Amino acid sequence: MGKNTKIIFKVSGMSCNGCSSSIGRAVSRLDGVEEAQADFSKGIAEVKFNEKEIAKEKIVETIHNLGFKVEGEL
Repeated sequence: MGKNTKIIFKVSGMSCNGCSSSIGRAVSRLDGVEEAQADFSKGIAEVKFNEKEIAKEKIVETIHNLGFKVEGEL
């Protein structure tokens, strides 16, 4: 059993609820992610994940592969 971590990423490129839904769905499907949601109006993605099961870099890569840019953590 690993440690659950919650990170809020600053994400650019989201322009609508569809964008934030796409991020939430894709990241939620990753093994080791407990919860993921994005908010385009705030420009953030909030992810709760197990550090033993998935690396933070894999989450960032998934968001990038959708066409959005992770600009850091809040």
